[in-house]
Amino acid sequence: MKIVVYKDGKPTQQITMEQNRVVIGRRSECDIPIKDPAVSGNHAEIEFVGNGYILRDLNSTNGVHVKGRQIKEYALKNEDLVTIGEHQLKIFIDSNAAPSSITPAKPAVRELNRDVTEVRAVPVTTSADGYLKYVKGGQPGQIVKLDESLTTIGVPGIQVAAVSKRPHGHFMIHVDGGKDRNKTPIVNGEAIGFKSRKLEVGDLIEVADISWEYCID
Repeated sequence: MKIVVYKDGKPTQQITMEQNRVVIGRRSECDIPIKDPAVSGNHAEIEFVGNGYILRDLNSTNGVHVKGRQIKEYALKNEDLVTIGEHQLKIFIDSNAAPSSITPAKPAVRELNRDVTEVRAVPVTTSADGYLKYVKGGQPGQIVKLDESLTTIGVPGIQVAAVSKRPHGHFMIHVDGGKDRNKTPIVNGEAIGFKSRKLEVGDLIEVADISWEYCID
């Protein structure tokens, strides 16, 4: 994944991210340092989770926005525009999103058009095998296995969510509400908002008018 940082519409940094996690913030030791008084010391992070990238707000003062909407946790897509303080980060994810090396090193941040260090992520696993069982909108008995680190569900253009597989369980994440930007997944009759929601056995999930039950073998 490549990240281009802009200030006032002009590119200032270009970073190639191929390690499992980078931190964005005002502190000089951050992986992507941004000198901006509106940016917190440790403002946000991007983590590679299996086959996708997750953006998280690290309890920053001024928040993290994607396409004008404040988020707490978000599954990044190609060409997403992230706003942090007075800076914008344009995200470029190619079709082969998986990192190409496993060197656990910090990515170097250079001036635009200079080289950067390439590193790689470490896959995440959990001890339990989870799956989603269709309740409404699918064939009875059909399931969606959650054996990938990031599994997307829903209907593109209408509503899409993702289930993130982590060492301590599965978490539901909002991805896209289609025409309704504020439409987020529903778990047990309540919208989860823009924060991730840990799933428990028996939870009923609704995305794009399709319902599933969360189960574990």
